Amino acid sequence: MDVVLPDTSKELTFDDAKHIYRLNGIIIPSVTQVMKPLSDETYRDVDAKVLRRAAGKGTAVHNAIENYLSFGIEDIEPEHAGYFTAFLRWFSEYNPQVIAAEYRLYHKFMGYAGTADLICVIGGRLYVIDYKTTQRIEEMLVKVQLKAYSQALGSLGAEPEKAASLHLKRDGTFDFQTHDGGAESWQVFSSLLTVLRYKQKISRR
Repeated sequence: MDVVLPDTSKELTFDDAKHIYRLNGIIIPSVTQVMKPLSDETYRDVDAKVLRRAAGKGTAVHNAIENYLSFGIEDIEPEHAGYFTAFLRWFSEYNPQVIAAEYRLYHKFMGYAGTADLICVIGGRLYVIDYKTTQRIEEMLVKVQLKAYSQALGSLGAEPEKAASLHLKRDGTFDFQTHDGGAESWQVFSSLLTVLRYKQKISRR
């Protein structure tokens, strides 16, 4: 299956230190930023130090996977090795045709951006996949996040047929689950985007 994604690198830039996306030089909200009210509610009882450690772990695993997919390098800190092993097992079992890893995308009409962990073809179907290294999958968040990515890809001419989470676990096992967010997830994301833009408009007055 031949899938060609548009090269977004010229018009869409990302400041990693500030986590800011710019489309043709103009700052636009990220999927993470739009979803912050949902995320804050979900993790409100979790200690900030725990969240920081989890974020560091996720970044390390994501970087290791990207290096593997881009350069064939198998290298990760021993404390996170189980998560990477889980990815390698999934990769061997599902044999995905990798279209893009860590693909920066944006919605041409709604004006938000994000980075999809993996876009690939499995069994003749185009997938957008998000890696998770948390203890459990928060399905409410995942459905909305993946719907936002799917809609953005659709606006760029490559809407995936399937959206899935790849839950990587410390013991080297994984869960691979598809998520059909449907109209409700898109409505939630669109509403959050509207609220964010309204707040930004008020703050500029």
